[in-house]
Amino acid sequence: MPVNYNKKKLGKKMKKTPSVTCPLIKDHWNDKVSVAKNLSNFGLTNNPSKSILTGFVNTQPQVQGEEIKEQNKKRKRVANQPQVVKLLEEQANKPTGIKQITLPPGTIKFITYLMEKYGDNYKEMTKDPKNVYQMTWKQIRAKIVTFKSIKAYEHLMPRPIADL
Repeated sequence: MPVNYNKKKLGKKMKKTPSVTCPLIKDHWNDKVSVAKNLSNFGLTNNPSKSILTGFVNTQPQVQGEEIKEQNKKRKRVANQPQVVKLLEEQANKPTGIKQITLPPGTIKFITYLMEKYGDNYKEMTKDPKNVYQMTWKQIRAKIVTFKSIKAYEHLMPRPIADL
């Protein structure tokens, strides 16, 4: 840091509200309220350690029932905007895009060669001279399973000469 710096500007930068990247929260965010207040309005928590009650909680009714009710009222927080939590849950439960598996071309060539020559006999595949890396039958089987999990793996298989 330079020798002369403005402490007032640094303080303002520190107090600056965080930039919210989630569009659901960003729409309902109130810039005039603190982060903790905003999150509690949504039904979320700023500090999960404080939101979870730990230790023994006496549930038996006691003589002084009014004090217990007041304590429970203080602990419960009511969300002013519960729709935000519902929207976040819906977004989290939506299925994400399926990750497309890709294999290197050399591996595809090796696997297709083995599948053409040996079919499903994995033990014989291990003895093949092209198995340079000395993969075990389980390793070869795992590669073939991932290869078959590719949607269009049949298009990657070389066509027999008779079909051409």
